[in-house]
Amino acid sequence: MLHMLDPFTGSCTHECMKTITLDDAAYERLKRWKQSPKESFSQVVKRVVPPAGSLASFLRFAEDEGTDMLKNNDVMERAIDERPDAKPDPWTM
Repeated sequence: MLHMLDPFTGSCTHECMKTITLDDAAYERLKRWKQSPKESFSQVVKRVVPPAGSLASFLRFAEDEGTDMLKNNDVMERAIDERPDAKPDPWTM
């Protein structure tokens, strides 16, 4: 695919690509997430890595991707509930 920058806005007219550098261990971890040889690393990242944002967006991602059903999720939930800056949930009081 040809990627061209718009001379007026500096933005791509098609989806732009970025080059990143991974050490061997990180590359192998990412590669193991691929579900098929044809799946791109971009597809893997979009499927596995939640968008940045609030805890609500993370939870929505987890539910959509089924990661909310993984073992030991209770450990993460307890850590979230027990963090020092946690505020009481007004909806459960």
